[in-house]
Amino acid sequence: MQREARNMNAHMNFRLFSHDKALIDAAASLAGLRPQTYARQKLLEIAQKEIAEMSLSNTVILNAEDWQRFVDIMEAPVSENKNLKEAVDHFNKEMPRSSATNRRQCRYH
Repeated sequence: MQREARNMNAHMNFRLFSHDKALIDAAASLAGLRPQTYARQKLLEIAQKEIAEMSLSNTVILNAEDWQRFVDIMEAPVSENKNLKEAVDHFNKEMPRSSATNRRQCRYH
């Protein structure tokens, strides 16, 4: 832990009400830690938990039937979309042609 502490080079500074600091000091004392160490550990625990929960909430879990339906849709050949092809052609026609390297070009297959 000593070696780890020497490599810490980022800072966070914030103000607290005196009663909030007293609460943190008391909890740190009970845990046998310095208040700064206690606060850092608790903040990191909360941040990791929230990130994990948010990642999980952005995850879609499919049953076998829905998974197979998804795979079938993804593997199906793409049907021609006339409106999309026209939009791509229009975009390519309207883009300035100043140089071959700077020109944006869309392709529709």
